[in-house]
Amino acid sequence: MYVKTHPPVTILYSRHQTTIPQLSQFVGNVVKELYAEAVQHNVLISGAPIWIYHGADGKPDTVFTLDIAIPIQGHLESSRFAIKQLQPFKAVTHTHEGTWSSLTNTYQEIMQHIDANKIPMNEECREVYLNIDFQQPEYNVTQVQMGVL
Repeated sequence: MYVKTHPPVTILYSRHQTTIPQLSQFVGNVVKELYAEAVQHNVLISGAPIWIYHGADGKPDTVFTLDIAIPIQGHLESSRFAIKQLQPFKAVTHTHEGTWSSLTNTYQEIMQHIDANKIPMNEECREVYLNIDFQQPEYNVTQVQMGVL
C-alpha cells in the first residue's frame, strides 16, 4: 500500500447512477461495448479498464455516480459514449489479487491505513482491472485507488 499520484489519462467512458447492489449488471458488458467502440473508430486502447466511483460510501442504499472507462489514445466522435481527460489523481493505492467478493477486505485495509495516518480523502475512488478472469476469479488482479488530498 502506498500513496501515488497517477498521471492524467484520456478515457472513453459510460456514466451510470447506481448503488452497490446494482453493480453486477455492469460487469463485463459495458467494457465490451467500450472496446468495440474504440476498435470501430481505430483508436488505441492504452490501458486497463477503470471503474471510477464518485460519492460511494460503502453503504448499499447510497446512490452514486459510476464511470466505466477505458484509456484511449487518438480522436473519436462517439454518439454512445463520452470522452474526457482525467486529471492527475493522488491516491492510496493497493493491489487486490483474487475474487471481487473479497474486495471489501482490501477497502477495509486501505481505510485503516488512511485513518491511522490521518490522510484526508476526496470523494473519488478507482478500480483498475489489471487482469479479469471470469472462469477462475481467484486470478483477478485489481488495483484499488482511494483518492486523497
